[in-house]
Parts: sequence; structure tokens; C-alpha cells
Amino acid sequence: MARALALAAKGTGQVSPGPLVGCVITTSEGEIIGEGFYVYEEVKHAETLALEQAGGRARGATAYASLEPHAHFGKTPPCSDALIASGIKRVVAPIEDPNPKVSGRGFDHLRSAGLEVSSGLMAREAKKVNEKYLHFMKTGRPFVHLKLATSLDGKIATRTGDSRWITGKESRERAHELRHEYDVILIGAGTALADNPLLTDRSGKPRRRALTRVVLDERLQSDPESQLVQTAQEAPVLERLWPGI
Repeated sequence: MARALALAAKGTGQVSPGPLVGCVITTSEGEIIGEGFYVYEEVKHAETLALEQAGGRARGATAYASLEPHAHFGKTPPCSDALIASGIKRVVAPIEDPNPKVSGRGFDHLRSAGLEVSSGLMAREAKKVNEKYLHFMKTGRPFVHLKLATSLDGKIATRTGDSRWITGKESRERAHELRHEYDVILIGAGTALADNPLLTDRSGKPRRRALTRVVLDERLQSDPESQLVQTAQEAPVLERLWPGI
């Protein structure tokens, strides 16, 4: 299951609005015979990719999936159908998928076909991997992560307004890793004017779509010569009235 979760994480930045999913298939002796992870633009899910690798050896094997396999027709046919048809004997998945089209139905479909289904293994870790997706599915609201750089005494700049750099090289690299995980980055107008930031994902990792950059600005005062405006053709920029409509 740890391997399935690690595979799922490889889809970071490439699955939104879907979940991160990894799958590992093993023999009864524990030998890995197939694995895969989900990428939104691909037409095959993690389970299908893993089953293709396993081939005929999947019969009687165990599939470890990082999330409940779906049992409905969406972009792809049901993964539960593929698992059943392959002859898989047992499916282990840590948590249910809260998507109303999936929740519990995948497990029920597998059990009704005679497969052994186990859940709960590494559930805490699985919830962490998909915390953004799970939050959205349960609340209908986007998952928000606050990134704040401050000194130990709570300051974000010196008396002269100098703020480069409170953070170090490692924390700046981590900030770009965080940007890679999200669809949108948001700042206020004051930060846009004072720092003239670029706000792009410079992690160097593949992503499905460009990071959308949002500026909350009650006066719509963005500088036409700013980096945000000058790079609007490369990555979307939205300037929103705040407070206001």
C-alpha cells in the first residue's frame, strides 16, 4: 500500500479535478507484477495500467489501490469491471471515494462478484495524499493552503519594507513544490505592487494546466508593466474586486 500511495503522488499536478490514484498488483507470495498511477489526460486509470502489466498473472492476485475503485462509466469504463474480469482475488483500498458516483459502490460491486475487499490499511496516509480532493468532495469548497513567511518575532518585512529574503533556499524550493500541487495562487494588491511577483510554478515538474494567478484588488490598480501582466499570455491572471462584487 505504501508503494500504491507513492505511485499516486506521481500524478501530483496532473489529475485535478480528479483524485490521485496508484495501484500495485502482487502475487500471493508478495511479488509485484503490475503497477500504475492515474493522470487526468490519460484514458486509462491506475488499476487498468497495473492489470495490463500483470497480464494473465493477475488471476488469483491481490490489487492494492490507494482509493476505492470506481464502478461507474465516466471518462473510462468502471475499474471494478476490469478488476473482476482479470481474475483478481482480493482488493485492498484504504478509504472510500466520497464522490457520490463512487462512494461505496465500487466496494459493493467487487464484493458482489465474489472478490475479497479490505479497507482501512494506511487510511490516514491515504487521506493525506488526497486531502484536497476529499475536502472538495465532502464540502463543495476548494482546499486552501496559507503560505506565510515571517521572522521569529512575527514580522514579514523590515522597517524599510525590505522582505527578500526572510526565507532560505530550502523553504523557497518547498514553496514551489506547494505551487505545483495547486490550481490557483492568490495574493492581495499590496503584495502585487510591493513585490512585483511572477507567481509561476517553477518546480520543473509536469502539470496539467498552468497555475492561475489571482490578485484581490479593490481599486484595480495593477501596473501594466508588472511581471504578472506582462506574462498573462503564458499563465492566466485574474484581478478581482475585493471587497466588492
